[in-house]
Amino acid sequence: MIRNTYGEKHWTLPGGGIKKGESPERAALREVEEEVGILLSSVRKIGEYRSNREYKADTIHCFYATANSPKISIDKGEILEAAWFTPQTIPSFRSTATEKVLDLYRSSS
Repeated sequence: MIRNTYGEKHWTLPGGGIKKGESPERAALREVEEEVGILLSSVRKIGEYRSNREYKADTIHCFYATANSPKISIDKGEILEAAWFTPQTIPSFRSTATEKVLDLYRSSS
């Protein structure tokens, strides 16, 4: 999980926009590598939800993934802090988006 250098600085999950012509799966792989330096071996979609945050109409694609290594290397311009947590130990100071992803994860397991 990450805490961004901007905004509320809640604990949340790596993510970002999908580039033109890029699949949601490829965007997930790229964003995780860019933000925390982790190469994912695969991603499995667990669901999606709509968000009107920042007055936009976005579809948020959510994935479960396997990391090739637990080593984290953050993008200090964007990421304040990053750490590993189990679903049971995620800090309570977390984003509402994290709650939605956790609900998707629980329902997909």
